[in-house]
Amino acid sequence: MVEAYVTGIGMIRVGRHFGEGLRSLAARAAFEALESSGSRDVDAVIVASTASYRGAAQLDLAGHIAGSLGLRGAQTLAVEAGDASGLAAVEAAWSMVKSGAASRVLVVGVDKLTDYVSSRVYRELQRLYEAELQALYDIGHAGLAGLLARLYMERYGVDRETLSYWPAMDHAHGKHNPYAMLQFAIDPKAVAKALTVAEPLTLLDSFPIGDGAAAIVIEGEPRGEALARVALALSAAGYPSLTMAEDPLKMDSAAVTAARMREVSGYTISDMDVVELGDPFTSIGVILAESLGLSQPGKAAVDAAEGRFTVGGEGPVVNASGGFKARGHPIGATGVYMVAEVAMQVSGSFPGLKVDGARRGVAVAASGDGSSTHLVLVEEVR
Repeated sequence: MVEAYVTGIGMIRVGRHFGEGLRSLAARAAFEALESSGSRDVDAVIVASTASYRGAAQLDLAGHIAGSLGLRGAQTLAVEAGDASGLAAVEAAWSMVKSGAASRVLVVGVDKLTDYVSSRVYRELQRLYEAELQALYDIGHAGLAGLLARLYMERYGVDRETLSYWPAMDHAHGKHNPYAMLQFAIDPKAVAKALTVAEPLTLLDSFPIGDGAAAIVIEGEPRGEALARVALALSAAGYPSLTMAEDPLKMDSAAVTAARMREVSGYTISDMDVVELGDPFTSIGVILAESLGLSQPGKAAVDAAEGRFTVGGEGPVVNASGGFKARGHPIGATGVYMVAEVAMQVSGSFPGLKVDGARRGVAVAASGDGSSTHLVLVEEVR
């Protein structure tokens, strides 16, 4: 049976790259991944991007990036799945390698958000939500997360102080990550006192706006040393809008994705050593964690506050990279960062907070309020 391995990784530190264009960022990450893989030859180039399709004056981004890299003749594919675009691109690459459609695939995730004023960025992010029912008249990306936070606190009796430990955990991990945008710790007590974004959420509950590019090489028969094995990549659609969900505090697409992983691989999310989990806002992070089965309903914030998800805790180490909150969330690129980070953890080469002895991990993110969830399972090479 054909396997799929990560053999090359390239990442740019998430930040405000005002003096560099989209293709330049993508090229830097791509060339680093290709060089570390031992060869610049690939059969296919898959590009994940989200915000750029509205902001940049460029269509056929995959074709143009492949051409600018000198990879003319390669198959090209552009992938967009909102917050989970990078994971969807990895899923496509994994499928191509496993099926034999390609033997060596370059996956690039890239987005630039800081070229535009924040109000425009947040307006574009409204498109993550269902256009006819929700996005046009919605209260905003942060507003929905704020409502979910309030509902979560009231239903489960979780206070604001407890909820604050989730972003503090991200920062405690991210301060060690050289690729993270925000490399500093925060005091949980400072979270609730920060500038209110959407009550009860504050600026310290929210992901920073930044630019980024990450790339990985996935191949079936490694020409050099393999860093990790991509054991599984899958996804599931959910409700188009939370207004349709039976329970807005449970992401149906995440629950289905976790069940499928268990059915195919035999693993649950709690069997992982490391978990990179999408958390653009604190409330989204804890709801996703519970929907995946990482915590019982109403307990993810408590588990984070008790140190369960950090090194030395009882559960998997969550967001050793710093997560969306500290590493940053350059939308289309983020999922590629996540897979690269898990691959480096299981190979013992992550330059930030290391999870010693990590053998397997997942990168998982939901788009918007759960319209889809994408998951990639990565294991050590034995």
